Amino acid sequence: MNKKLFLIGGSGFIGKNLIETLENEFQITVFDKFIDEIFFAEHPEVTTHKIELDKDLIPEEIPSPDFIINLASIVTAERDLSLFDGMINSNLKVLLNLYERFKDDKNLKLFIQFGSSEEYGNEGAPFKEDMREHPNSPYALVKQLTTNTALMLYRNYQFPVCVIRPGNLYGKYQNPSKFIPYIIGKLKNNEILEVTPCEQRRDFIEARDFSLKIKSLLENYKKCIGEIINVSSGKSISLKELIEKYKEEFNSSSDINYGALPYREGEAMNLSCDISKFTSIIN
Repeated sequence: MNKKLFLIGGSGFIGKNLIETLENEFQITVFDKFIDEIFFAEHPEVTTHKIELDKDLIPEEIPSPDFIINLASIVTAERDLSLFDGMINSNLKVLLNLYERFKDDKNLKLFIQFGSSEEYGNEGAPFKEDMREHPNSPYALVKQLTTNTALMLYRNYQFPVCVIRPGNLYGKYQNPSKFIPYIIGKLKNNEILEVTPCEQRRDFIEARDFSLKIKSLLENYKKCIGEIINVSSGKSISLKELIEKYKEEFNSSSDINYGALPYREGEAMNLSCDISKFTSIIN
């Protein structure tokens, strides 16, 4: 019998990639406020429940899982402080509701809480898990608050949690407005690209590769409990280099207007993660 895995917020971009990677080895149940019926029709072995987890608890009659991966979050690069309430609900409140539901569950082996490499801030790359964080956006700050809460639940109540900090994810099922699918679409259609100077560097990881790394951590779950773990490629590339690589690959005639857009306020110029802890865990 396959081990049971709950994917919280599993109807999104990362959840779908995890499902396609893990569905042959885990009995997967997805909980999300939005369920992509078209996708799940192609994955009939996956059970889905439509639920607002910042308001409701998972019903007691649903059999306990071996693992939980909590992907639920509002993801945004905006610096608007009015976003705090929504992000607190989609991050911290969901975590606390899940803890309340599973705090006495003896079957639960590992609860993976998703953090963000943006928690580290702008300086000090490559980022190591023991560095002090300097979040510079509401999203990053709420992620850090949720990370600290998750680790407090481990230290004080022995809740078997670990926090994953992914690099910059891209790949199948991603929203076409996100950076890599956006530039690929423009370059393939030979359209003008209006971008920042693009000197900022990012640590990209493809979603299927990321999903395989998560699978490795689940296999080594005992080493993960109580830890923050960076999961990324371990190297960075400038956005300009990336655009030029794709332009050459697609033989695109697009005009690229570097500097047409300003950098965001507090823009991080180098986001890259040290992945030595991940490497040591999976041996």
